[in-house]
Amino acid sequence: MKKVVLLLLVAIILAFPGVVSAQLLTGDFIDIRGHWAVQDIEAVSSLGLMNGTGTTDQGFRVFSPEGTVNRAQLAAVLQRTFQLDYGQIRFIKQPLASDYYQDVDNGAWYADDLVMCAINNIFAASGDFCPDLPVTRLEIAQAIYRCFNTKGISVPMIMMMPIFQDTNSLSHEDINAIVFVNNTGIMKGNNNYFRPEENMTRAELATVLKRCVSLMAVDEYYNGKEYQVSVGQTFFVSLSSNPTTGYTWNIKSTVDDKILALIDHSYQTVDTKYPPIVGQGGQQYWQFKVLQPGTADLQLVYARPWESVQPAQVFNLKIIAKPAVSICK
Repeated sequence: MKKVVLLLLVAIILAFPGVVSAQLLTGDFIDIRGHWAVQDIEAVSSLGLMNGTGTTDQGFRVFSPEGTVNRAQLAAVLQRTFQLDYGQIRFIKQPLASDYYQDVDNGAWYADDLVMCAINNIFAASGDFCPDLPVTRLEIAQAIYRCFNTKGISVPMIMMMPIFQDTNSLSHEDINAIVFVNNTGIMKGNNNYFRPEENMTRAELATVLKRCVSLMAVDEYYNGKEYQVSVGQTFFVSLSSNPTTGYTWNIKSTVDDKILALIDHSYQTVDTKYPPIVGQGGQQYWQFKVLQPGTADLQLVYARPWESVQPAQVFNLKIIAKPAVSICK
């Protein structure tokens, strides 16, 4: 049925190219306009966390928002989002996916991401991985809970035990994962049901990842502080903004581009409704990559570009770039 719908969309493009081109640009996702998760999909796509599933002959990308997420895809997006690393572990040789799973080719597109997940115990590291198997909501809750723990990311959350009618038979570890994702707002249940065995769609995963980024991002709390990150890793900065007032955050040109590289910059309204409400504020996001060891002073100013006055706000962050862990061959 989904293939039929996509074919119909392609047929419409061929029959009415002028109408479609007025609404879409080549490179846009053709199958998310009007979708409830369109903003989250565009956000995680712009941040490089999730890619599309293909393109049409006209160059429009396909996201497949209602498609299910498999284990290989989950490993890849978790690595992109959490930047898992070797931590304090040292290896005498480069670890390979086949060291952990017997059904994964070391040349598979997701193999390197899966290695990092295995090293950090995000998935059970033995036997078969079953990369094409769809993942359930419970499995994603478990994986995200482990990612936050292994990265030592502390996030504020309400200390409250959610009441779900379908989690009574789960293990204590599973319950902890569900409590974490529920109380942090990353994943919620519905009508007192968490639906742990239900498969997750790509649109739902986009929303989950966007919420993870919002929780992990360096925000106003870090103003004037130091932030440590390893070479080769990326990190997010998120600051409240309301462009409708004329004010916007901009990076001062003094940032050391030998140490920090700007990967992406985007803006998202607070409300996930689409289209966004006129005049509503939101968050500006930046993604940076650390290029080499050293220190870099990152300063952003909140001002109206046309005014030659002091900015309304200034955000300062000292980046401490640590050397990446080397592996003894």
